[in-house]
Amino acid sequence: MARVALDSPPLFLVEERIKTFKNWPYSDKNKCNVRNMAEAGFYSVATGTEDADAAKCFLCGKELDGWEASDDPWAEHKSHAAKCAFVQLGKKEDDLLLSEFLSVIKQYMVNETKRIAEVAKDQIDEKAKAVRRRCLGRK
Repeated sequence: MARVALDSPPLFLVEERIKTFKNWPYSDKNKCNVRNMAEAGFYSVATGTEDADAAKCFLCGKELDGWEASDDPWAEHKSHAAKCAFVQLGKKEDDLLLSEFLSVIKQYMVNETKRIAEVAKDQIDEKAKAVRRRCLGRK
């Protein structure tokens, strides 16, 4: 059973997203490099070699893989998640106004709270099922 990670890095910061790209297959020479990916809101969710290019938006949660060296992360994000609040701002973190940055952080915190609540609910549901099985004499 998965545990809720309350100490996860603040992925609304570009530098934290950059740190997640440990085995990204594209170099700085490519359009689809780590910095461009992170600036477009993505962080790596790769868990092995077969999904080494899996990335997810920190805000809208859109996950994409199958990246190519020439892909533009901003364009891909916009094409697959046009309603993402980060995409709609269309700015790198350093170019955001304070009010825009605070808006992004607020939405991120709302989304993280919902995600943590959902994981906790699933954990409670699993425990309740186990208790129910024990009460009914099943294992």
